[in-house]
Amino acid sequence: MAEELRGMNSAEEPSSGIGNVFSAAQAAFGSQSSMNPEAMAAAERSANNLVESAKSGGFRVTKEAADPLIKVLEDFVNQIKEMDSTFRAFEAAPPLGDHDYGQLVSRRMQEAAAVGPGSALEVIRQLEIILKKSAEALLRASNQYEEQEESVKDTLRGLGE
Repeated sequence: MAEELRGMNSAEEPSSGIGNVFSAAQAAFGSQSSMNPEAMAAAERSANNLVESAKSGGFRVTKEAADPLIKVLEDFVNQIKEMDSTFRAFEAAPPLGDHDYGQLVSRRMQEAAAVGPGSALEVIRQLEIILKKSAEALLRASNQYEEQEESVKDTLRGLGE
């Protein structure tokens, strides 16, 4: 985008304030950001690994420990769902005028907000998936803990008879 901006006439160049906004947006959504596609993919892989580990009995957790964590994760998922209509506003390009610069900035803002990997909207969707998978893993692990606990109790009862 910087190259495209440099190619415009000086009368159409941004003020330093707008340039600072672009720098901040690039930092937030650019490749050096913690929200880049690779970082989000790694977080999703970790959540998948957590689910697989729980499925295979790789970890167990008491219901008392898991329930508050599951509730927090589910609350975050619910907040994301409640804000869905607000997030839809990201899909529209902001009206910044009919001139070339305004259209370019509008298009770039829309891309950063809603188009493709690393966009704010995509990161929110991926976060929702990660939260759901993490809650699922904790639920599975706590259920396995309870099943194991019941199995031990049944074995002990059988020994006492």
